[in-house]
Amino acid sequence: MDQNDNDNNSLPKVPAGKAPSPVSPPHPIPVYMSALGPPQKSEKRFSGALLKYFFVLLLISSLVLNVYLAILISYDLQTNVYRTGEKENKIALIDLQGTIDMGTADQMRRMLKRAAKDETVKGVVLVVNSPGGYVPPSEMMNEYIRNFREQTEKKVYVSIQSVGASGAYWTAAATDKIYAQTNSAVGSIGVISMFMVVEKTLKEKLGIEPIVIKSTRSKFKDRGSPFRMPTEEEMIRISEDIDKIHTRFVEVVSEGRKISTEEVWPLANGEVFDGPDAKENKLIDEVGFLDDVIDDLAQELKLKDPMVVKFVKPPTIRQMLSAKAKTMENPLNIQRQLEKWATTPRVQVLWLGQ
Repeated sequence: MDQNDNDNNSLPKVPAGKAPSPVSPPHPIPVYMSALGPPQKSEKRFSGALLKYFFVLLLISSLVLNVYLAILISYDLQTNVYRTGEKENKIALIDLQGTIDMGTADQMRRMLKRAAKDETVKGVVLVVNSPGGYVPPSEMMNEYIRNFREQTEKKVYVSIQSVGASGAYWTAAATDKIYAQTNSAVGSIGVISMFMVVEKTLKEKLGIEPIVIKSTRSKFKDRGSPFRMPTEEEMIRISEDIDKIHTRFVEVVSEGRKISTEEVWPLANGEVFDGPDAKENKLIDEVGFLDDVIDDLAQELKLKDPMVVKFVKPPTIRQMLSAKAKTMENPLNIQRQLEKWATTPRVQVLWLGQ
């Protein structure tokens, strides 16, 4: 018997009419060797998980955005508790910080509007840390405070901490009482206009000569331009404009502080005063810290244990996600101010600092 016959005899016999069953290999084929098996399922699982995580992240982002928009639309301002007390009797703190611009005035309007609508707010303390800024928003805030006092009959006190000068003092003059800390800078009743002339630098250093063409009857169209020195006539007109604003500033202080303009003018030379000197010159009522102001206002309003709250702007989405507060711009950063003045002349009620 040959070898082939032996091999055939060793195979299992299959009954007639039936197909032979597939013979299993002695060892299973490894998963990584199959091109059509489990690896395709793993890839599908990975793609599905990735898509799932993407939609979850999208949902979370949508929720955060909707919460933020709800804060903006429904509340507009947030309230932080500065001192616990009776919820039905509140004193609201409103900050006036940094250089005053139109955004500052708009924020002041919103906060006063909120304090006017809230019946639990019995009085307001304006917390001032500002060297002033532009004329229109300073006068606008003065008007907002006077209207608030007249329409609501709620009192507004001021706590000047580091500095309450120029436009900030213009604003504060509309309140019921002004307090300042001992070493604060108060006053600077004056007006200033600053602009830079880069004509020589452009011509001599860069070889650039600006050309400005004005309409025939508008010779003052480029008054205050950084590309040329002002004429003597222009300097006179600028000085006249500043003097008009200065006079208005003195009138505002006179009306708010209930002293004559003759008493104000000697103090309206741009000088700042510390707390005690400011009180002696009738620019403030008392020397003290913020808590002293709150206690005095509570006593005036006959509130035993008022809750003190602070109106603040809601945080930006970036702040909410990073939990990082935005750093306040240094109001006495003169270099930053000079950068702003480099291109456009501006009339300001601003104290330049020390």
